[in-house]
Formats: sequence, structure tokens, C-alpha cells
Amino acid sequence: MKPGKVVACFLLVLTIVCVDPVIGGCCFGTKCTEENKREILNTCVHNIKKSNPPTPPARGGLCCEAVRQLRGTKGSMMKCIVKLLTNEEKEQYDARRILYLKSHCTLPTYASFDEVKITSCCDPFKLLIDNVQILDKLYN
Repeated sequence: MKPGKVVACFLLVLTIVCVDPVIGGCCFGTKCTEENKREILNTCVHNIKKSNPPTPPARGGLCCEAVRQLRGTKGSMMKCIVKLLTNEEKEQYDARRILYLKSHCTLPTYASFDEVKITSCCDPFKLLIDNVQILDKLYN
């Protein structure tokens, strides 16, 4: 193979790895900011502070919403947030509780809130059609 083709293939693979958050995240790590850390610490303070009893946040609450927004853009965000904690913050906040937010705040994948429709109970045929359309979206 010619050197030009080897370089072109290498650059193509490197571009795919760097652009893809799934592949790139494992190789280059997830980048989070102080602003991301502040948002989680401030929004989830009642659930992650060591002085508070360990209570999981409501899945529909502000804390889980903030966690889902960060997870939606970057893969292992909670690990990154824990790495950014200062020594003083490590004394105040429980790292295990922060890491627990990742799995606790994940919504089930079988339905999303925007697909749930409120329908009239007086029209069973319309209800049946709506449910078939939702199931069709989920399985196709």
C-alpha cells in the first residue's frame, strides 16, 4: 500500500474516533467543566451531601433532569464530576452518591414522555389506534 493511502486511512480512523463520543470517550476521556460540576452540586445538594441522609432524588425532579442533560451530551459525566471535586468538596459530598445518580436517574428506554398521550376514554377506537401507533414507533 502506498504511503499516501496509509496516511489517508490513518487520518480517517482518527477522525472517526475523535468525533464519535462512544469511541472517543473511552480513549480520550470525557471532558466536563467546573460549570457542569457546580450545576450537579447545587441542584442535587440534598441527595449527595454527606451530612444529609441518603435519599435518592425523584426521577422527575430537577436533580435527575440535570443529570440526564449532562449524560445526554457526554458518556461518563458523573465520573468526570467526581474527578473535579476539590479536597474540601470531597469532605462535603459523597462521591458514591454522585456516581449513583448516573444509574438512578436513567429513564426506561421503552417509552419517552413525549410519546405518552392523554386520550379520551369515550372513544375506544381512537385509543386503540393511538396505542398501535406508539407501539409501531417503539418496535420499528
